[in-house]
Amino acid sequence: MTDSGTAPGARAAEDTILVVQHQDDAGPGNLGEWLTDSGLPWELVDASVGPLPAPARFRALVVLGSREAAYDENVAWLEAEKDFVRATMARGTPMFGICFGAQLLALLLGGTVQKAATIERGWIPVSQSVDASEDDYAELVDHTWFEWHGDEITAPGSAEILAKGSCVQAFRQDGHLGVQFHPEVTETQLVQWMDSDRRLTLLAEAGGERADLLADTAKQLPDAIPAAHRLYSRFFLGR
Repeated sequence: MTDSGTAPGARAAEDTILVVQHQDDAGPGNLGEWLTDSGLPWELVDASVGPLPAPARFRALVVLGSREAAYDENVAWLEAEKDFVRATMARGTPMFGICFGAQLLALLLGGTVQKAATIERGWIPVSQSVDASEDDYAELVDHTWFEWHGDEITAPGSAEILAKGSCVQAFRQDGHLGVQFHPEVTETQLVQWMDSDRRLTLLAEAGGERADLLADTAKQLPDAIPAAHRLYSRFFLGR
């Protein structure tokens, strides 16, 4: 459902941005707010709980994060989502993949995903890999972003790697964009995440603490959200 309560398929697909989530606590966050404020029609579906709509040429497709691994063949809903994303991209829909979504995009374009050499959980500086004069996306991804992942991408050989640190952080290919970080995150989401014993354990395993992460969030988020909006504007509006 969208914020306006419109069921998927109720408006022309080519006018609609389809957002795919995989769990209730990993929704579109500030991306959904930005889409609504920008007057862009969008619809939200959850790939983990029900069938996806028929593949179509949407205005854009967004695939959000997941606790699952993009290469785990035991995930019940994963093959259906791969088929849907592949067919939707084949119809000319540009995809914006975030975290798990970026990993799924890399796999479908011929790259690989594997366990990360360095687990990243928290606010991580991301540096562009190419000059902004070569690709204006590079400057847009050069920022401190929230990260929460234990897998990493080997980008397809034909992809342009926009940012790379301990792993590939952002890449582009054929009008598609994948980012390993979470531009969509909000303070409400992060507080909810930090109330989860499972996530607190994962954070501790990466050497982090709840109080430090929330303090970093208060410091970084006021700049990160406008940076996210600039990235959205470039991808969805071309400006």
